[in-house]
Amino acid sequence: MKKKPFILALSLLPIALVTGCSTKEEHISIQKLENKTYHFEAYKQEIEKRDSEKAKEILKNADWREYVLEKDHPKADFIFYFNDDKNEGNIAVYYVWINPDDHVTELTRDQHKKHVKLNRDDSKTILDLLNE
Repeated sequence: MKKKPFILALSLLPIALVTGCSTKEEHISIQKLENKTYHFEAYKQEIEKRDSEKAKEILKNADWREYVLEKDHPKADFIFYFNDDKNEGNIAVYYVWINPDDHVTELTRDQHKKHVKLNRDDSKTILDLLNE
């Protein structure tokens, strides 16, 4: 008689684990510039939801400004996008330039029509996500 609740709990445990784990990760595609060409760096499947949400919040709240990319501007150090945004139909591709002197990053999006320069803390969050 006492075994029924135990067996029921044991049978529900895998369902709870699968459901809980499936909502805690996202996917991101990253390309890195190496020797003047971009190489597919990673398709990260196990990014912690809190890390990607923090990065998305930084990107959403950034002070994006209208921008025209000059033709002689160097290529971006990274290109990335969140794969899960494909399902929502609003995928944004981000181009990242690292400025090692200031420890900040500059990003463009919307085919280089929008530009932002992030502060050190926000830059670190984005770079940690790209270099995980």
